[in-house]
Amino acid sequence: MDKSFVGFGPFTSPLPVRNKDQEALVRRGQVSGVMRQLFGLVTGLAGGWALLYGQLCPFALGLVLGLGEDCFAACGAGAVLALLLRGQGVRTVCLICAVGGAVVARWLWPRRYLPAMAAGCVLLMGSAFCFRMYIGGDGLLFSGADAVLAAGTGWILRHFPAEKPGAGRLVLVLCGAAALGGIAWSPINPGLAAAVFYTLVLACRGKIQPALSSAGVAAAGLCCADPSLALGSAGLCCGAALGLLAQGDKWVCTAFYSGGALLSMLAAQPPGMAFPYLGALGAGAGACLLIPRRYLLRDASLARDPAETADKPQLSAAATRLNAAAESLSSLADTVNRVYEGLPHRQEGWRWVVDNTHDTLCANCGRKEACWKEEYTVTMEGFSALRPILEEKQQLEAQDLPGQLSRCIHPAALSGTVTRSFALYKSRQEARVHAEAMRTALTEQYSAVAQALSALGDQLGSPGSPEPYKSGRVAAFFSSLGMPPLECAVTLDDLGRTRAAVTLPRARFSQGELSALAGEVGKLCRRSFETPQKLSCKEVTTLLFTEKPLLRAVFGWAGAAARGDVSGDAVQQFCSPTAAQMILCDGMGTGRPAAVDGNLAADLTGRLLRAGFAAELAARLVNVALALKSEEESGATLDLLSVDLYTGTARIFKAGAAPGFLVHEGQARTVGEAGLPVGVLGAVSGQSRMVRMAAGDVAVLVSDGLLVDGPGWVLKQLELSAAAGDTPQQIAQTLVETARARAGQGGRPDDITAAVLRLERNDLP
Repeated sequence: MDKSFVGFGPFTSPLPVRNKDQEALVRRGQVSGVMRQLFGLVTGLAGGWALLYGQLCPFALGLVLGLGEDCFAACGAGAVLALLLRGQGVRTVCLICAVGGAVVARWLWPRRYLPAMAAGCVLLMGSAFCFRMYIGGDGLLFSGADAVLAAGTGWILRHFPAEKPGAGRLVLVLCGAAALGGIAWSPINPGLAAAVFYTLVLACRGKIQPALSSAGVAAAGLCCADPSLALGSAGLCCGAALGLLAQGDKWVCTAFYSGGALLSMLAAQPPGMAFPYLGALGAGAGACLLIPRRYLLRDASLARDPAETADKPQLSAAATRLNAAAESLSSLADTVNRVYEGLPHRQEGWRWVVDNTHDTLCANCGRKEACWKEEYTVTMEGFSALRPILEEKQQLEAQDLPGQLSRCIHPAALSGTVTRSFALYKSRQEARVHAEAMRTALTEQYSAVAQALSALGDQLGSPGSPEPYKSGRVAAFFSSLGMPPLECAVTLDDLGRTRAAVTLPRARFSQGELSALAGEVGKLCRRSFETPQKLSCKEVTTLLFTEKPLLRAVFGWAGAAARGDVSGDAVQQFCSPTAAQMILCDGMGTGRPAAVDGNLAADLTGRLLRAGFAAELAARLVNVALALKSEEESGATLDLLSVDLYTGTARIFKAGAAPGFLVHEGQARTVGEAGLPVGVLGAVSGQSRMVRMAAGDVAVLVSDGLLVDGPGWVLKQLELSAAAGDTPQQIAQTLVETARARAGQGGRPDDITAAVLRLERNDLP
């Protein structure tokens, strides 16, 4: 790498050559540093000039104690300059000493509040005590009040930085109002005019709490600087309260604000005293009206405008985090499996029972040499004969000992020891099997979740081509409704479909309101949108607008239980924003236990599909849930059909499910093959297939109980129903009733279920 050398005195330091982007960043940092220094200087001037009740000056020291590390020194210089210009005699000397001590303490102990606070307050009180003969007892008391107020001001600014909305910013508003309020500039008071301008801007932006709190704090600062501004301060508060009624429209908001302010300002007596107030109101409102509307509609608390964020990869960081989490989970699963395979495994068999009996009982017996050396073969034959007896009875009595062991001088102790050893052996065997199942389920779950996170990360990493113009129009529309969006993005995916995602502060919408929003947003984007999907999480609500698809799904299903009213089959049919989903799960067996497994599998699969999981990943997670549901064997078939309503592409996933059926142009055919259900093995043995469907096509999922006489009659019945134009519900009902009649003749009862989906053209406005 090429390097250039920059000399510093007798030393030289190699620095890499900067490219244009790096130089731009350096310049931006330098400009930012200069602006921060100017901010500190101006703030210090205001703090040193602000005077409360004609005697107190706490902001000069308080601002130096509370502002950031990059601008407190400039603030101290500004405060000293303002104190010298204003001049208060000996008390000015005391305040300058306190400010100087606080600056030095902050240099010596950076980012520590207590040393700077102690240095400033102690120097202020110490110098006041030294000059008590010049300032008197009142001056000493005022210095103590300055020290207390300065300490409180610094603490607030340290915990609530002025760069963010909150208490720290209100402290600056109070300081600025007090500084400008004390300036006698006839006929307009600059403090009142500035307060009108600031609070009116907040009211136009619809910031309720900041506008009201700033109006109250500014009014307090003006009254503390000049009690004659009391009526103007009251008008400031009334104007801010009324101006918020018209948030979002600056002309109406200004009119309301001015009307509320006039209510108090015109009450001044004599009437001529109102003219300075009216002049300040006109100056502040006029300055606000000069600001372009697009700036007043922006929410300043946001890092950037929603319309501006649309053309930038906002989600790349989130996608990277998701992919990193996916890699970590996948690596964890692989590590657990590798460690398990690398560990030495205990191969405990029947020999372990024999060895444990020897170590526990026979090791201290006097006949040990005879039984285990001289007659070893006979002893082992006796233990081999014991194994089937223990496998059958699980307990051994003395009379159950075979002839080879009848020579034992402790038959009762031998039978008891062998029984305990065998029980311990079986418990260890069961624990190993259970641990193996838990390890398999854990790693399978980690791996499935890792794949799901990776898929979501890929989706977030490629949200589509942004459309800034449409994003700006949609953001402005929601702002005009009084709901400035936290984020607004209109994108165009690879298939040319327009999508809009609008994130708002948590809000409630009725179904009619959502439909109306879909219509308005559709007009702005020149597309026909479906009713948006509403997602609420913590303090935000996200509305997802998607184009109306070319196809729509019509569902129908019917079922009959083998015995009673409880069926082990479960069906879920719903439409996600882009696809129609149909799920059929058949629990193993019949009755209530099968219904638990079937409904659990269907419900979990539906939830995972709604969350964006693919069919294979959903099946793997459902497999883990069924395997760990209870100690008893659990299982259910999984039959899933997912149809893209824009393209007609259908994906069929089957895990142990019966064959499905497709009807295209009146001709029926079977789809899918038999397999193993989920919840039986550690991994899912399923198959996936892609087919193409068009308007008028019918897809049917059935449980194995419906195929009691094979699929031949089902194919014929589906072709007859298609020719007759039956609805999906009629098709499902006909299939179930016919299958039930056939099962009754054969005497083989089973749960019977049919789920039907038909695609139709979606009439777009």
